[in-house]
Amino acid sequence: MERHLIAIDLDGTLLNNDSKIPLKNKEMIHKLLDKGHMVVLATGRPFHATIDIYNELDLSTPVITDNGGNIREPKNPKFQIVTDGITVEVAHKLFLYTKEHLVSAFYSYGDHIYAYKYLDRLHNIFMGSQNAKIIHAEFDQLQHTPTGMIYLVENAFMQNFESYINNDLKDEVGFRLWGSDSKHAVYEIYKTGSSKLSAILWVADHFGIDKKNTIAFGDGLNDIEMIQGVALGLAMPNGTAELKAVADKILDIDNDNAGVGHFLEQYFNL
Repeated sequence: MERHLIAIDLDGTLLNNDSKIPLKNKEMIHKLLDKGHMVVLATGRPFHATIDIYNELDLSTPVITDNGGNIREPKNPKFQIVTDGITVEVAHKLFLYTKEHLVSAFYSYGDHIYAYKYLDRLHNIFMGSQNAKIIHAEFDQLQHTPTGMIYLVENAFMQNFESYINNDLKDEVGFRLWGSDSKHAVYEIYKTGSSKLSAILWVADHFGIDKKNTIAFGDGLNDIEMIQGVALGLAMPNGTAELKAVADKILDIDNDNAGVGHFLEQYFNL
């Protein structure tokens, strides 16, 4: 069988509901690697919340973090990190436009988390449980090019917020609405054109893997482009309805019972 690139999301996909890697998933990944295939983690987490999982799997392949905004090859010192971030100017514009209605916001840059009106519950959901240093700041005072930002805004401001991005910043950034309650809405902001898919295609091209041999597993809204764009896009049964609607196949077994490993075993005859 020709060499394949298998991209796997973490939370809700490779990891079980306790954020652990089921043994079946580990075993099948190692068998794929032994056969010469490339397994790539593709996650919305920042690098420092991903590296422990990468090391637990004993990978030496590239890793895609920040929803495609960062591509690294941690064990190859000659690999130049590929970063696709939001410009400083646009990051400042969005913050200043939203500030009056901004309940909380944060992003990862380097080895730190930068937060405005930090909320621990948002950090745990979007960044995973890790011990990166948190720096509190107003974003217009920083000179970073973040690969993605989480904004919690007042519900009454949602329409203005979305219209501003769609009309004034549409060539620069996009957004995903992750949910809302009676008071607030949670948005992920990312650079236009940057996604897990764009990173996967970069890796495939860089390592000479034909697009027809690309496979991806995912469960969330940030996996939609990836699942649509690879040759075989696989949705977890515990995934969102929006993702399932665009997948080539919905797995029979969920993340809590090693659905990824069971599928890999059958598909690659491991």
